[in-house]
Amino acid sequence: MVVCNNLCLVNKLMINLKIMIRIPLLLFYLQFTVLLIFIVKTGECEQVLTKTDSLRHEVNRKTGIEKVSAQLDLALQLYERENAEAQQMARSALAALRHSGNQALLMKAYFVLGRISQQLDNSTLSQSYYDSAVFISEELDDKSFQSEILLQKGISQHVQGNFLNALQTFNEAIQVGRLAENYRIVGGAYSMTGTIYRENGLYDRAIENILESRIFYEKASFTEGYAWDAYLLGRIYADLQLPGEALKYFQSALEDYTKLAAIDNNKNGLAICYEQIALVSIELKRFDQARESNKLAREIYLSSNSSYGISNTEIIQGRIEFETGSYEEAENQLQNALVKKLEMDDKLSQASIYEYLGLSMIRLGNVQEGLNNLQHAIELALEVGQKKKQLDIYKRLIAVYTELKKPDKVIFYQNKLITVQNELLTGGANIRMEQLQDIYEIEVKNSQILELKKQNEINELTIKQNRITNIFLITGILMAILISLIVYWFYRRTRQNNQKLYEANAAKDRFFAIIAHDLRGPTNTLTSFVEHLYSEFDNLNKKDLKELLQILHISSKNVSNLLENLLVWARSQTNKIVYSPEKLDMRNEILKAYEGLEQTAKEKEIEVILEPDSGIPVWADKNMVQTILRNVLSNSIKFTERGGKIKTTTSSAHNFATIEIKDTGIGIDADNLSKVFDIDSKFRNRGTENEMSTGLGLILVKDFVDKNGGTVKIESESGKGTNVIISLPLA
Repeated sequence: MVVCNNLCLVNKLMINLKIMIRIPLLLFYLQFTVLLIFIVKTGECEQVLTKTDSLRHEVNRKTGIEKVSAQLDLALQLYERENAEAQQMARSALAALRHSGNQALLMKAYFVLGRISQQLDNSTLSQSYYDSAVFISEELDDKSFQSEILLQKGISQHVQGNFLNALQTFNEAIQVGRLAENYRIVGGAYSMTGTIYRENGLYDRAIENILESRIFYEKASFTEGYAWDAYLLGRIYADLQLPGEALKYFQSALEDYTKLAAIDNNKNGLAICYEQIALVSIELKRFDQARESNKLAREIYLSSNSSYGISNTEIIQGRIEFETGSYEEAENQLQNALVKKLEMDDKLSQASIYEYLGLSMIRLGNVQEGLNNLQHAIELALEVGQKKKQLDIYKRLIAVYTELKKPDKVIFYQNKLITVQNELLTGGANIRMEQLQDIYEIEVKNSQILELKKQNEINELTIKQNRITNIFLITGILMAILISLIVYWFYRRTRQNNQKLYEANAAKDRFFAIIAHDLRGPTNTLTSFVEHLYSEFDNLNKKDLKELLQILHISSKNVSNLLENLLVWARSQTNKIVYSPEKLDMRNEILKAYEGLEQTAKEKEIEVILEPDSGIPVWADKNMVQTILRNVLSNSIKFTERGGKIKTTTSSAHNFATIEIKDTGIGIDADNLSKVFDIDSKFRNRGTENEMSTGLGLILVKDFVDKNGGTVKIESESGKGTNVIISLPLA
């Protein structure tokens, strides 16, 4: 009774663990990987020999870069069949390209050598070549080719068993491929990601990624990839013991592969679909369908003389005969397959062969030899690390020894089976611990499918009743949010427009205030002196006349400067000044600006020291720079006592030219220093000899410096002079 209870417990554990197995059905793994690599290749299907001959002709006919390009194309065509020739040709092309400057072809050379090294199982060298190709693709910003390189690099890592690195690389290929709209590569990367999750038992993630792959294959109109994904989904549902769902996907894949075979006569896809349909039919007890599908697969393999494929069909036929009770025929088929698999040293398949050979012999009464075969099967499964196969064989041994009434053997193999289960549960299958939690969740979900279906039927009725209400409610909320956003947008626009109007009105008021106050004063003075000169002209001597004319000259000059600044400022405020930057020599601009002010400085006996460095080019608007320099130099002369000094220097650092204009004038106190750039400020000073000031000059300076992408700063203390520091971008 204890033995029976233990056996029941083990069987239950086996059922719960079926979807938690990391190792796939390795019997068909080789054809699985080869076909996937074929699918993700780019280019249209052509006859291989014809294309190879054409490329050889191009290599012999062309010279220079064109010859190298043809060599790489030929190497890529040959690498699966003529490894040595392809490798020699690609290395020759790489040597010719190293110093050619043609980065695009150099990238392709590294990619081709990566494919060749991958084919030769030199994983380290393959990864190195791929990394070099990726580096160049990033420099060239060739995202389309980069996504293809990353996909092949990920496939290489997957074949090596570096699943986590492969997942990361496939993710990079997806991101880059999306940017390049290279949807075929994106589909391939999603498909490979799904394959890795399937191999690790993460079926929900596998299905999610393969469905994503199908979307992108459909975008790329890549029927072959779409068919391959249907095949993968069939394998997943077969692993999940949902043979009905699996059969639908295998038949869908078969339809697409049939259409493709009519175009290129490649029947590999048909063969693997027939194999899987046969295996699923065995699970469904549809043995006639299994025989017919296996027969069709065998015919394809016979026509292509594929010993690997033929032996697979013999294994499947052996299973069919065993399940239908034809144990002798099962043994014959399995023996034929064993001969071929031993020649190929295909230990992955040998474990399954010995398993069913042993079971057939036991059914025929040859118990000891059958047990020996089962024992050899478990040894092979242990050697190649087939955890699922180990569980299957231990289960068979437990059942056999239970029939033979050998409880010690039953307990022994129960312990073995539990050990393998524990290895899986504790990470023995090299699955990350967080993935194990996901696997457990999938197991729970699948065990509740029937109950959920019943509950879902009830929930769907409730959902249908509530759906319309929810739609109206959500629509109302969205409408309310939309109206609120529109109102807020209009409010923001209104505030912004009001602010602009306020600023425009303030500028207008300031403009008229300057005209009313600052322009009226000097013009009235000018009028008064002209009237005085006119009325007293006959009574004035030459000296008095000269003094009056000098005063008139100064007054008219002040009015002229004021008008010029007003007009420039007004044009600036209405955006009528066009910013036209060019390369300027800062030394020449300073000397030119000083020319118009030199006489004024000499009249005030002010020493102006100009020490600008030569050869400092700036990128700025010439007219604006002149306005900036004239206003700053004019202020320095205006507010410096007679006999004072003004010094101008330049320097450059951090992509900016710096101009410093330092004077020994009256300076600005701290309270007023913050007001010099404020249009609304009433701060104005007269010069040391009562020269007029509107406070507009420095505002123009700040405006024009900002327009040229520079900065202006004023350092000053009352009675200690002023230092104006201007920075402009270097050319």
